[in-house]
Amino acid sequence: MNLTKIQKVKNHTDIKNNLLKLISKTPGKKWTNSDKTDLDYDVTFTDWEVNQEYDYKKYYLKQIYPYFENMEKFINCCRSIIHNVWFHQYHKNDFHDWHIHAGCQFASVYYLELPNKKYSTEFYDFENKKIIRYDIEEGDIIIFPSYIPHRASKILDNKRKTIISANYSLQLLDKKFYEERVS
Repeated sequence: MNLTKIQKVKNHTDIKNNLLKLISKTPGKKWTNSDKTDLDYDVTFTDWEVNQEYDYKKYYLKQIYPYFENMEKFINCCRSIIHNVWFHQYHKNDFHDWHIHAGCQFASVYYLELPNKKYSTEFYDFENKKIIRYDIEEGDIIIFPSYIPHRASKILDNKRKTIISANYSLQLLDKKFYEERVS
């Protein structure tokens, strides 16, 4: 069963413009571990590891939560939780190497700015032992099982990529749905 879902966000241009304005007012930082020999991320501007409620997060959740609800409906779940939300703005030479998301069932990436499809997230396909890249474009949100290794490859040009990620878990199944199918 494929639990990776890609959805086009309606009104993306308006949402994008509003979110970029709100993100520009958000205190952020450079996120890097360049002081270590196992360099695996370098992001110019992010609010990762800052657990505060910023205006962009409230706006994002209001606009994007219906796409998480679509995942609930697909699995016939009647309750879920979003654990955290953060943004990354990647500039030339920025990247985020192979990683997974612990403590949740699903992770998501909303491509707020994606000037080139070659910078969409890469995933590792365990079954076929290869790297895959879905046909993603700006304005898409992808929700996927958080245990799937994925990465943001290095940006090689001067165009900025902005994503908003969230960790997400389903909490309660609609038991009636499953009972009707099993009996």
